[in-house]
Amino acid sequence: MISRRRLLAGLLAAPAVAASCGGARGETPDRSDNAGFAGVLLGAPLPKPTAAFTDTSGEPFNVAERTAGELTLLFFGYTSCPDVCPVHLSVLAGALDRLTGPAARANVAFVGVDTARDTPEVMRRYLDQFDQRFIGLTAEPSVIDGALATLKMPAPVIQPPGQDGSYSVDHASQIAVFTTDNLCHIVYPFGVRRQDWVVDLPRLVDIDWSTVQVPGTEGAQR
Repeated sequence: MISRRRLLAGLLAAPAVAASCGGARGETPDRSDNAGFAGVLLGAPLPKPTAAFTDTSGEPFNVAERTAGELTLLFFGYTSCPDVCPVHLSVLAGALDRLTGPAARANVAFVGVDTARDTPEVMRRYLDQFDQRFIGLTAEPSVIDGALATLKMPAPVIQPPGQDGSYSVDHASQIAVFTTDNLCHIVYPFGVRRQDWVVDLPRLVDIDWSTVQVPGTEGAQR
């Protein structure tokens, strides 16, 4: 069942885009508008969440502490997602396999927002289908909502179940990328291709954001 798609304006100010699963596809931004990147540059960088997540081994996982100084891709989704989540994860796994050096060691962290079904065990089996290096995280709904608010992303919305008891979840569909300064300067929407990640990830390892001009912020300090 295709549920509604919610789009919130203001990408340059905040990455508040939500997509419902079930067929919605995003469009890769024009690289000429985003300093040559396939993602969307933010008007102001955002910090890593310090939420009390739990990883798939049942241990506490503070993203800000555990990935300090490392290129980190953070994505909120759910394991029963029919399209957005598996496509993102498959594309990222394929891109990392084509890279070498620091870019190939980028952290990919997936937060399961469907807390009734996204247990640590379920997420581990799910993520291992794509890449055993992927980090699976879970938390109480209020903790997840707080982390999303830090990133100015909308909270997930659980859709009413169908007659068979199945349901879909509207969730933020973009990937937040934290560079080695531990800030998110750029987000990647659904629809970015593997080859785009292969080009962008090595650049993101060594980027000096002070040299990057965000469209619409001419004269402003980053």
